[in-house]
Amino acid sequence: MLRAMAHSVLLRVVGVVAALVVCGWFALGIRQAHDANRASAFMSSASPLTAAQVRETRSLLHSAGQLNPDRSVDLLRSQLALRQGDAAQARAIALSVTRAEPQDLDAWLAYGEASTHDRLGFLLTLQHLNRLAPPVHHVG
Repeated sequence: MLRAMAHSVLLRVVGVVAALVVCGWFALGIRQAHDANRASAFMSSASPLTAAQVRETRSLLHSAGQLNPDRSVDLLRSQLALRQGDAAQARAIALSVTRAEPQDLDAWLAYGEASTHDRLGFLLTLQHLNRLAPPVHHVG
């Protein structure tokens, strides 16, 4: 009888710990999404980013990228590099995403955007985009 009670208590403790871990994971995901959205808002501004905004955006992207397997944070990093005039860094980041996820249209678009002055990179982007999303011809 005592053994059954101890087993029951142990199962409840394990259940509570598992629930806390799941809640923590969801809280982390919410925080990451919030930080990624704030970083994206900074970069969607038409005006140039101030040094303080760049630091804030980098910090937000660092926070959003922790324990996050989603490559969209890397694409935001690529966009930030491009906004700062570092097309080579933007291309390198976007290319790493295309290598990890070759079917990701957003990654190819980011690579193409960063490759506007790199003819081979731009042509490579067009080739992949045409294969992934072929043009639709209107018949009629």
